[in-house]
Amino acid sequence: MTLDEVGSPGSEADWLFAIGEGRGFPGVDGLVAVDGYDPSGRAPEEVAVMEKALDYGARAVFFEAARHGRAPVAQALVFDVNTAADDSEFAELHKRLWSWGGVPLVYRAAPGRIQLFRCAHKPDFVGPDSAAVCRPIRTLSVAADIAAEDVWWNAARIRNGTIWDDPDACALMLSAQKSAHRTLVEAVRNLAGQLTESRLLEPRLRRRLLILALLIAYLEERSVLLPDDFSRARTGATRFFEVLGDGTALVKLLEALEERFNGQVFRVTGAERTALLESAELANYARLVEGLEDATGQMSLWRLYSFRDLPVELISNIYQLFVKDVASSIYTPPALVRLMLEEALSWDRLDALMAGDGVILDPACGSGVFLVEAYKRLVLHWRMRHGWTRPGIEELRPMLERVHGVDLEEGAIELAAFSLCLSLCDALQPEEIRASVKLFPPLANETLHWSCFFEAKEKGLLKVPVAVVVGNPPFESTLTTDGARRSYAAYTKGYGLLADTQLAYLFLHEAMELLTPNGILALIQPAGFLYNQNAAPFRHGIFTRWDVREILDFVSARGLFKKGKADPQIVVAVVQATEPTTDGRILHAVFRRNGRATAEQGFDIDYYDLHWVRSNDARESVDVWRSNLLGGGRVRDFIERLRQYPTLRDIATRLEWDFGEGYIAGGKDVSRSAEHLIGQPLLPTEALSETGIDATHLQIVPDQPIEGPRSVKRFTPPFLLVKENEDLHHGLWQGQYLTYKHRITGFAANRRDVGHLQAIEAWLKKEQSVLRAYVAVISASLFVQRATAILGADILALPYPESGDLDLSDNDRIIAQDIVDYQREFIRRGTGSALMQEAPEDALSAFDETFATQINAIYSRNPLRALGRYHWAGAICGAYAFGHGVVDWSGADELRSKLDVLLQERRGSNLTITRITRLYDQGFLFLLKPDRHRFWTRSVALRDADDVLADLRAQGF
Repeated sequence: MTLDEVGSPGSEADWLFAIGEGRGFPGVDGLVAVDGYDPSGRAPEEVAVMEKALDYGARAVFFEAARHGRAPVAQALVFDVNTAADDSEFAELHKRLWSWGGVPLVYRAAPGRIQLFRCAHKPDFVGPDSAAVCRPIRTLSVAADIAAEDVWWNAARIRNGTIWDDPDACALMLSAQKSAHRTLVEAVRNLAGQLTESRLLEPRLRRRLLILALLIAYLEERSVLLPDDFSRARTGATRFFEVLGDGTALVKLLEALEERFNGQVFRVTGAERTALLESAELANYARLVEGLEDATGQMSLWRLYSFRDLPVELISNIYQLFVKDVASSIYTPPALVRLMLEEALSWDRLDALMAGDGVILDPACGSGVFLVEAYKRLVLHWRMRHGWTRPGIEELRPMLERVHGVDLEEGAIELAAFSLCLSLCDALQPEEIRASVKLFPPLANETLHWSCFFEAKEKGLLKVPVAVVVGNPPFESTLTTDGARRSYAAYTKGYGLLADTQLAYLFLHEAMELLTPNGILALIQPAGFLYNQNAAPFRHGIFTRWDVREILDFVSARGLFKKGKADPQIVVAVVQATEPTTDGRILHAVFRRNGRATAEQGFDIDYYDLHWVRSNDARESVDVWRSNLLGGGRVRDFIERLRQYPTLRDIATRLEWDFGEGYIAGGKDVSRSAEHLIGQPLLPTEALSETGIDATHLQIVPDQPIEGPRSVKRFTPPFLLVKENEDLHHGLWQGQYLTYKHRITGFAANRRDVGHLQAIEAWLKKEQSVLRAYVAVISASLFVQRATAILGADILALPYPESGDLDLSDNDRIIAQDIVDYQREFIRRGTGSALMQEAPEDALSAFDETFATQINAIYSRNPLRALGRYHWAGAICGAYAFGHGVVDWSGADELRSKLDVLLQERRGSNLTITRITRLYDQGFLFLLKPDRHRFWTRSVALRDADDVLADLRAQGF
């Protein structure tokens, strides 16, 4: 958290006015001047953005501070009046920056006025007549007051990232659905649909021409293809669309491009050549593709986007639309692709890779999304190791040979080749491309293989050592190829059955077997890899045979990986091909759905979501992963204590009750005898609520097929019903014979045991918070398979000491209450949850009380006392003193000055530290954290206290 900020609200934007008025470059932490920038020793990701900023004519780039070893992230470009001074010129520049999407914010600083433009939301530059207009989302005059909610003028909040902790700021500035990248994908999807409906041309040719149109649009706008290239194909033509509708001219152009570029990218088969020359539909096809407006009446994609500025990896994402759309594939956000490549391909690991002959493999490459990002990273690595010079064609081609892919669909291999050739172009200047001969190397059947991955491995198609595996394999519970079936048979022979016959698990197993010693894998897996108990044997095998380095957990990041109506939950396994050490630790990083993640701008991780798991616990513990999801080590300790008690299943078994779920309705072909159900009273599942059983809503069991009828005793009172819902709604029934369905679990007792049922019902009420927290942690269904539903087995596993005493500490109950009140909702709703709002005053007071109580249990002679809390930009500083320390500051400004001095003493001139900081100064302690409620709960106070006590012990206290 940086404290280097100006004091009064009106001066928050002074750094921008200084640029606009030419008062010299402001010394603001995170603001990097473009002019005179020296890349020496800088993070490669930073250098890449600075070069783009130079190309666009920006004065400066504002970077958010680096976190947890990751490079600083660019948040804004700043322009002054020397670039695109005319509004119409700046509107065109805004269009380019929006298409690029490299930063969410753009500032335009002029004397006395600052304009703010957004580049990760809708295209504000589109005017009524489709012409680009200068339309900032906010404007600030020098004399204007800054409202408290206008966080985007505050340099400190941009630097420490708390600008994106604010849901309102995210809603205004960020939108994945309206940003250039997602809308372009949808625009191409719509256009492809229109072309399909038109039935113009044969389907394969229709698809191929649209793919080529995207590629040529990119080359045309980058001035790789010039008007002369089109006029040579058709007299008078200066643009591709003037050629597309003329079969003879189109064939001539494509043949000339294939001769020039090579690689079969522009290749026209004999059948395609004949079809194009004879087609009477091309002119209509060209008009439909070029259409000035799309189906919604908006500006067509060719005019709305600046193709020369679109990231090359986006073209690959668009091409993914043309890969066979199987239900098992899921959308991979570009931000996740980058994150996985950063984890698998550190710069040091790339040094080792390039020193040998190993390659990077995507075993289910699709259109090459991972391969393109890997290639870009190889190029960036080469430049970093060569003084930031640019590689030539002779250096770039061999790097293409380092990325390999396999896919079951031939069309996917063609698209991956397109994507990689485009990446090669992206690394060159237009004049270099124009001067080249046979630029594209052949990739199909060389580095890209049309094959089932398992068969490719079996047949030895991958003839080079595989040092890195990355990708997103299909999620499918069926073995879709002969190669997969043979691989599965070999796996079961060696290791037993594979959970759910999950194809993604088989990819993981076979890819690890393929890696060279010490090779690395980063592969997306279904969340069941961690959270499904059926997968425990497979998981145990992976953790036993290989060195699992990290698990990146996205179960809390719901809604980011949707495929149609499905919302798959995923994790990423990062595994090294070496034996695990006995004392090894695995990083379990739990990513949350905040505004930035929802807008696909990147994934944030905070200190409290980083959990280190011992290798043995990863193999053996059934609770460690869900405990981390809901808070960490104290949650696990709480659960393991409760597991020592008898369960409701144990009690019901001992007393010989009939217990379990209600009946299951059947289909036409599945039905069993159910005379004891048909025509009997039925309790609808929704009639069992927090108030108990509502008998006014009883229905009658219809005469329809029933698959699981259960026994008569199951529905004979007295019985206790518990709804399979996270809140464990329950009720005791002693009335008439009553049926219920399978989303309710019942405990049917003998009349003499009604007292036991009443005791259990009273227990469920008395310990409802503890039991709700318990089931949230142990349920294999909640959060992963269903949002709020649990399983009958979870209810049967509820602890029930007949003494009625769980022997829980106050801290245990704090953990339980926070899970119920906050953590469950946080996992489901992310940004919209209570934890992502600003911490209320009563929560802060409760934090202080819990924190001090925990510390003072050890340091009672010189107790810790809270001195008050101080608020700055997006942050709260809690000040504490041991004993009777004398305060030498007055108010927030003086305390900020004191902490600035402390930070400088500890870290030199760099005031940028992590978002969560503990500072010690003689008898004083300061906790500096973001102002969101999630950082100031009572359970977090316990964790902070644990950390402080560890610090004090390390300091000899």
